[in-house]
Amino acid sequence: MTKEGSFKRAVRQRAKATGLRYTEARAALEKGGTSPFARTRPVEFAELRAHLETRYGIRIASIAPIDDDPATRPLGSWVGHYPWTLVVKRVDGTPWIARVFSSAADTVGRVEGDAEILRYLAKNDFPAERPAHDDPVSVLDGSGVIVTEYVEGGRPAATPAVQHELADLLGRLHKLPLGGGALARDGGAEEHDGAFFAGRPKQDLAAAMSFLVSVEDTVAPEGRELFERLRDQVEHADDAEGLPEAFTHGNYHAWAAVGTPGDLSIVGWAGSGRGPRLPALAWLLTTAGEGDREGIDAVARGYREHIQLTGEEVERLPGVLAMRPLWLACLDFRESTRGGSTPATDAGWIGWVANPENAERIAAQAIPSLRG
Repeated sequence: MTKEGSFKRAVRQRAKATGLRYTEARAALEKGGTSPFARTRPVEFAELRAHLETRYGIRIASIAPIDDDPATRPLGSWVGHYPWTLVVKRVDGTPWIARVFSSAADTVGRVEGDAEILRYLAKNDFPAERPAHDDPVSVLDGSGVIVTEYVEGGRPAATPAVQHELADLLGRLHKLPLGGGALARDGGAEEHDGAFFAGRPKQDLAAAMSFLVSVEDTVAPEGRELFERLRDQVEHADDAEGLPEAFTHGNYHAWAAVGTPGDLSIVGWAGSGRGPRLPALAWLLTTAGEGDREGIDAVARGYREHIQLTGEEVERLPGVLAMRPLWLACLDFRESTRGGSTPATDAGWIGWVANPENAERIAAQAIPSLRG
């Protein structure tokens, strides 16, 4: 069979398993293949569909990545962004979300920990996604699968009011009592790249260095100076260690929320656990800073309603603000290098971390409101 014939067969199989039209399935496969995360957790849709129907005694009308269908695609997302987060439309009953954890770094025990965390959040009346079944974790070909309830409303626009609500919820989260079990596991790092660097926020820096090391031998001469600069920044970055800790979320910003403003739920708890609390606030401030000063102030005021930062947290805020953008800058550098080009030094997240004034500006705007 020719390469084109194999691809068409794959498209037909995906269309049959997901319920998408042929053209929609083809577009999803073509675009999804360009995602840097598309291959970290491969999903066999037909097998997963049969597994869930047998496991839970349900009938599935369609199952597809949340990004494939424009009706479920989160605001601002794109095909291939969340290839292992699937919308399960049941013949009878409301939709579910199924997440498959099948990279080499995933363990079923960690997925079971995710379910424990969701039950803890429900017990404490924290607005988060809820397990879709009393036994929400199953195993398919050695991979953990968790099912949760689908939250209607989609991803909200990041208005100042939404930013304030998110900060209020983050403050509430950080005030929850520290528990044992999964609640005590290391958490707070970005978990998106197949869980290879799940853990405390400092793992973001380990991941950032791994992005650079993976392309070190293929960097073009014109990209060597930028490579060395990024590596130096990673080596000397503030990892937030030694600061006050809490149970925290691994990727907390507007993209972690679904629902309607005033009634938002937080999703994506795979990277959660105990770690320094400042990085989650810093990332929320950073993303709010992409807008105007009003968003930064809204975040600072919302968080301050629950948490008073220590003097050391305030002092180290500029450095911690740069941690997640540095992760993204190194990811951008890796992807550009793999694609045979050298990224511009003044564009995107690389440009953000190249200018220390970005973190200093956000910190200066936020600190007065954080202090109250």
